[in-house]
Order: sequence, then structure tokens, then C-alpha cells
Amino acid sequence: MIATGDTTVFRTVGVPIIGPGWNGIDMEVVTGAVPLPAFRFHPDAYATVFEHVTGTCDACGHHRDIRYTSSFYSAHSPDYICPWCIADGTAARVFNGEFNDAASVEGAEGDLAIHDTRVLTDAREVLEVTTRTPSYVSWQQERWLAHCGRPCAFIANIGAGGLAAFLHEPDFADDVDAGAGYGGEVVRRWLTADGDLAGYLFECLSCGAHRLHLDAG
Repeated sequence: MIATGDTTVFRTVGVPIIGPGWNGIDMEVVTGAVPLPAFRFHPDAYATVFEHVTGTCDACGHHRDIRYTSSFYSAHSPDYICPWCIADGTAARVFNGEFNDAASVEGAEGDLAIHDTRVLTDAREVLEVTTRTPSYVSWQQERWLAHCGRPCAFIANIGAGGLAAFLHEPDFADDVDAGAGYGGEVVRRWLTADGDLAGYLFECLSCGAHRLHLDAG
């Protein structure tokens, strides 16, 4: 369980928590005998960026009951993408697109905002984040943080009330104090999970350290 300030998120690292009630999705009805794919870099994606809508997936042509609702960067504009076509790369291949911009993955080749030369992110895992991982909802374009030379997993939005649980971690504290131009004290006081100054919590899949990304509306 992680208390994120404005909400409490129940989760297990690397394993999506799937059950009735998330976004009104009854997973037994949605999937039948076909298990939903897991997303290791966005383990709780079904809570926030999928909805229960019946339709035909534009990538695979199969009739589905669960649709992706967040970012997809492509010259095409598919209306319906199912989670299976995200997980196996079909959607990214068919529409020559990305769910997360490669240049927004910290430490990736082409990253325009590298601030720490120690961050050299694994290219294969960057490709997994960009082409086979659901994005998350943010004010501006998403930013995918890294740690231990790997992309982190996106965990949840986080508000000021949830910061204390992670401030003992040096890298997380540095992210807070950097403040994305706002300053640490502003972040500690005004950060919200879904307000004008929003926080996004990431977790390293190697060592369990946490990182914080900020975005403002």
C-alpha cells in the first residue's frame, strides 16, 4: 500500500492488481478466458488509462471490451487500441507510433533534458517503454524517469502529503528539491496528485528506489 497524499494506492511491484471495480471494469467479463497482459513499467495501468468500452481494436481487428485512453504518438489516429496490442507491440508496429516519446525517457538516446550523466538507460527497455507500455495522464508531455540504468516503473500520481514516505531516499529528495523550477518548499506545500502542480511517482525495478516527476498545468 502506498499513500500518495491525495489518495491511497494498493499495489504490488511489477504485478497489476486486477479486479472488479477499477474504472468500472469487471475483468472477468472483459477478458473471458484470455488473461490481460501485465505491464512491468506501468503495473497499475488498468486503474487509470483503460476503460470498459465494447468495440473492435483498430490494430488487430478483434472484438474487445477494454480500450486504451491515454497518449499515442502517430501520424494515424486509431480510435480503439486494446491492451494486448500494446503489450505485444502490434499497435506501435501497425501505426508506426509510440505510447511514450523516446526523447522523454530519461537517459535515452535523443533525451533533450539529461541532467545527470550517470543516467544511461538500457536501449532495449527504452523501446519497451515507448512501444509496449501504456503512458500515463499528465498536463504536458509525459516524462519517464530512470534509475540504475533502467527506465523506472510508473506507480501513481502523488501529492504533498505523500512525499514524507520517500524523502529519506536521496534521489527522491533531490527530485523534490530540484522542484522543476518551483523550489522544494513550493513542492512540499502545493504539490497535488491531480491539480495544477502535479506529482508522478516512479520506482526503480532494480533497487526499489523512488523518483519524482513534476508537471504543471
